[in-house]
Amino acid sequence: MTTQDGVEFVFIAEAGILEAQAVLLCESIRRFAGNHASAPITVVSPRSRRSPSQSAQRKLTQLGAEYLPLEIDSCCPDYGTSYRVHSLAAIERRPGPPVIVQLDSDTIFLGEPDFSTNCDLAARPVDMKGMCTAGDGDPLDGYWHKLCALAGVDYEKLPFVETTVDGLSVRASYNGGLVAAKRGCGIFQRTEEVFRRLVAEKLMPWPAGPTVMTGTGLLGGAATVYWGTSQAAIAVAVVAGNHPVQLLPATYNVPLHLIDPMEVPQSAQWKHVHYHWLFSQAASGANPMLCETFALPPETRDWLSSRLPLNY
Repeated sequence: MTTQDGVEFVFIAEAGILEAQAVLLCESIRRFAGNHASAPITVVSPRSRRSPSQSAQRKLTQLGAEYLPLEIDSCCPDYGTSYRVHSLAAIERRPGPPVIVQLDSDTIFLGEPDFSTNCDLAARPVDMKGMCTAGDGDPLDGYWHKLCALAGVDYEKLPFVETTVDGLSVRASYNGGLVAAKRGCGIFQRTEEVFRRLVAEKLMPWPAGPTVMTGTGLLGGAATVYWGTSQAAIAVAVVAGNHPVQLLPATYNVPLHLIDPMEVPQSAQWKHVHYHWLFSQAASGANPMLCETFALPPETRDWLSSRLPLNY
């Protein structure tokens, strides 16, 4: 992967908290992304009935982002992340810079990212084991065998990675909060194909639907029966296409909600943070980035403090 001709950052904005998150993410790119600060930003609105406010649209435009309204017919509308899967596939079909960087809206940049690698995809492993398999004997191992068979992938070719937080060795699954891929490889389109197949086969890792706290609030039931499958689909898609993968350093996609503020490693060097719900009004007192013990540069803390909590 080379970024000498640029990257395109892509994420979603919808009415409510997502539009506030999207504006903050745009601002962080323009301020902190270094050589990528002026890179194209495409902000997708995948459902007209949930379009962001006119005010948010104006802010995005002022920040030099392309606001792109689409009418996406999701194969699994209850699973909100499905709209990201479909949106990235649609963006990948368009002409543009050679590297697409998929982002979750509830993230920000704090430093210049480096996407220069010879690999076709760069990402972090998932934070926690979740729906992953540790291999033979794991309760979810059968699920992954079925998923690989569905995608025409040899299960044994799925590499092992170490999860970011609980440090477990699992078959590869990559955190969707930040995924950089070569546009010409078609990885996001293949991910969509795998995702459509698993939904068509009702291949649910969580038949009961776990309760999950997310950047948009508390989810459960039908919204979470496919939780984690968008990330699993990426892992299977890259194996299907025989694409080499680079694991980004731990300074990318830092899981703020799982960080102990008393044991924050090298926070001044963080490039990209996944803050989930911690920038909301209800969680403002629990946000470790605003603590005095947190080693953020003073100007970065001032910039962030002036924008939090997020209002919508």
